[in-house]
Amino acid sequence: MSWPKGSGIPAGGPGHGPPSGIPAKGTRPPFAPGNLARATSGARSPRVYGDLAQRLAAGLTEDRPDLGAYPEAVAAWATAEAQAALMRRHVAEVGPLDPDTGTPREAVLSWLTRLESAAARHRATLGLDPRSEAALARERAAASVLAVDLDALAERGRQALAQREAAGLPAPPDLPGEVLAEHLDAYTREREAAS
Repeated sequence: MSWPKGSGIPAGGPGHGPPSGIPAKGTRPPFAPGNLARATSGARSPRVYGDLAQRLAAGLTEDRPDLGAYPEAVAAWATAEAQAALMRRHVAEVGPLDPDTGTPREAVLSWLTRLESAAARHRATLGLDPRSEAALARERAAASVLAVDLDALAERGRQALAQREAAGLPAPPDLPGEVLAEHLDAYTREREAAS
């Protein structure tokens, strides 16, 4: 039986040659699982950058135990740093220019730029550069002051309510409670009307 031309089924039938029906050229057998023949920089291979990322994350949490509370952020930083380091190494080995044409290696340089940007964002998130470390310290200090102010504000509110009660004034209206009660009553009426 012959298959229609352009059907994507090989001329010899399913499982017999490429879909075009033209025998494949070359004699290279398929790569075995785990083969790194196509790995040039390792920046796109999880098996390569993953190992480096684990080492970077372990080193960071050893140096900065406070970051151990944020394992996902540390893992994201380590992955971006590992990929960027491997791509930097690759560019250093092959050069930023193609020796045959003298033109920039656009794909490699673009990938390196994206990886470096991601690594910088993750460093800033974790406070690993001077500016973001200072910003995080300011935010922590402001949050601790705000917590103290909230406690003082709550105490002043309690004192005002006690003074109002001591003066014999009525309690302030419970607007949220009134609105909730209205909605619950309406809901109950709707349920009774439906049954």
